Amino acid sequence: MLKKFIPLPMLALLSSPVYAAGGHDHGDHSKGDKRFYSHLDVKVHFDRIVDAEEANEEFDESYTHSHMELGVRLNSKFSINANVKIEGEPAGHHHGHGAEEEEEHHDEDEEEHHDEEVAQTDKVFDDHPFLVEQLTINFDEEHYALYAGKFNPVVGFDYHNFPGIFGYQIIESYVIRERIGFGAKLMHDAGDGGKHTLNASTFFADTTALSDSLLHERGTTSKKDGGLSNTEDFRSFSVSISGSDFYSLDNNFAEGFSYGLGYAKQAAGAGNEEDEIRFSGSFGYEQKLSKDVEAKFIAEHMAIEHLGGEAAHDRSYTTVGLGFDYKRWNLGATYTHINNDANEADENHNGHIYQVSIGYTFSNGLGLSVGYKRADEDNEESDRIGTLVSYSYNF
Repeated sequence: MLKKFIPLPMLALLSSPVYAAGGHDHGDHSKGDKRFYSHLDVKVHFDRIVDAEEANEEFDESYTHSHMELGVRLNSKFSINANVKIEGEPAGHHHGHGAEEEEEHHDEDEEEHHDEEVAQTDKVFDDHPFLVEQLTINFDEEHYALYAGKFNPVVGFDYHNFPGIFGYQIIESYVIRERIGFGAKLMHDAGDGGKHTLNASTFFADTTALSDSLLHERGTTSKKDGGLSNTEDFRSFSVSISGSDFYSLDNNFAEGFSYGLGYAKQAAGAGNEEDEIRFSGSFGYEQKLSKDVEAKFIAEHMAIEHLGGEAAHDRSYTTVGLGFDYKRWNLGATYTHINNDANEADENHNGHIYQVSIGYTFSNGLGLSVGYKRADEDNEESDRIGTLVSYSYNF
């Protein structure tokens, strides 16, 4: 069966010489003293939905989750940084460009076409926008930093940190992305007590030309389109505090600990009934079990009041994940519980998602993984299996 998910172009890639890749922390890219720097991260999925509510919802699909980070250092303190992305969505997954608003529009479309029994065709890199997700000018000092431009406000953990080939998807679906504004970070090194960062920003939805995209054109967002934080003023904001790099002479347990606490308010735009409020608590722990084995645990709870600006709908996501690395092998899994509190019966349905995968990184730096995902969302259940080809490179 795997042959169906590993087409010939992929096999050709596996045998091609490429430069070294490896683990990649999307939350912190060391720029060093280089004037120009960039990072490439490529993920290509080849999935099949093997079981769904309707037979026409079972099909093959391929999509990518890839980006390149670029930066130029103007002097010792100022830099310009960008994150350009080409990214498709698996069926049933919605993110970016106003994720919660997109979910509402998606639900409306589903209602319109619910009774249509049209055979679904396979999807081969359908609807892949090429976009500028972040573009900021940064000022960095030892104990503080300032930034302004287009960015993703920080509330919870970076979704790339969750293990498994599908682990990032549910976290990404509720991330606040592509906002215009400014922010500041305060950094404090408490020695054995860890390194801590306070991050605060204020923002509104991107209504500039950068809200559009190439290849698959999303169109330019305007204020009249409405949606959360689409107000063209600074009534929306986020505050978070995070910490890591703890140390203890008595035991090494503290060294692998990390945490994050976050709060955000997104002001109601046209068509919204209420401001959206969210709180998050995140916890991570990494431990080297032996010379060749490393374990990683991660957990996050995201509580959202007035989901998507809807007065009578609150939702929370609780995710736990576990990952193991053994030499070139990796094993990862996550479980997410979705709790809905809504007046409308079709929205007041709790759900869950779990996924597991195993992968191997070849000596040429290319990664190959296979995984399984089961989702119960919006009163619909589905099962998918998939193959992921990944590659990461720092220039």
